[in-house]
Amino acid sequence: MAAGFYADVPDLTLTCDDVRCSGNHVIYVWTFTGHDASTGHPLKIRGWEEWELNDDLKVRASRGWFDAEDYGRQAAGA
Repeated sequence: MAAGFYADVPDLTLTCDDVRCSGNHVIYVWTFTGHDASTGHPLKIRGWEEWELNDDLKVRASRGWFDAEDYGRQAAGA
């Protein structure tokens, strides 16, 4: 999935906005900025990942969310 974002946004910069932990559950809140490779329009997308960690603190499951409609609008320059 990350490779697809880098192909679509080659100058992608990811910023960590917040991290919350409870036991083996982690929420990682992020913002990425860059420019759409096809249109050159600037992007600023916010989202988050939910991670389930194993006992060695390695990610065993990851689920992510962002507003895909907003991404599409920004990429189109709307």
